[in-house]
Amino acid sequence: MGLLPRVEPAHVGLIPDGLRRWADANGTTLTDAYRRGAEKVVEILLALKRHDVRTVSVYNLSRANLARRGDELAAVYAASIHFFSTLIPANFDPAVCSVKLHGDRTLLPADYLAAAVDLEKAMRGDAFRINILAAYDAGDELRDACRRAQRERCDITAAFEIGDVDLVIRTTPEPLLSGFLPLQSQYAQLVFLTTPLNDLEPRQVDDLLAEYCRFPQRRGR
Repeated sequence: MGLLPRVEPAHVGLIPDGLRRWADANGTTLTDAYRRGAEKVVEILLALKRHDVRTVSVYNLSRANLARRGDELAAVYAASIHFFSTLIPANFDPAVCSVKLHGDRTLLPADYLAAAVDLEKAMRGDAFRINILAAYDAGDELRDACRRAQRERCDITAAFEIGDVDLVIRTTPEPLLSGFLPLQSQYAQLVFLTTPLNDLEPRQVDDLLAEYCRFPQRRGR
């Protein structure tokens, strides 16, 4: 069988990991590390958008992550609110970009949720979609999809709010998805980086997408 034609990924998953280790290695606070991480995520989003990626799903917090120490969660929440209220509006056109929060909203702090909801209302474009997974659990997602499929009398695959992922990038070398969209990522190309998120440069994202295009996307066929 010959190689399939060059195809850019339409949907990229991003697992921005390793920030606690980066803070320890660089002698900085968790607050500073996560804030820099939020800025790096925006750089990655902009790089992906330049390559005509249509959707990016960003793993902000799993439901299991909510059991972390209070100071760690405070640093994540502060950086995320900065991401929602300042970084995204400053870098993306609301007529082009949309943002959607996925996860159990009842488990998130009020200020985090308010910033995310305000951003959802402001960013209503459909050319570039950003999914934020927070207090996310795949079991919850599956149960919600089952209920939606029964209510709407549709196939369960059509009941998921997030579609199939083509490429997953994790910014640590551990070969783990850590519960990130397991059904949607079943045919995704998986990349685990040795470069920490806070040291990642946009040109490296360009290289990852070029490598993806060299990899035949058969999806089991």
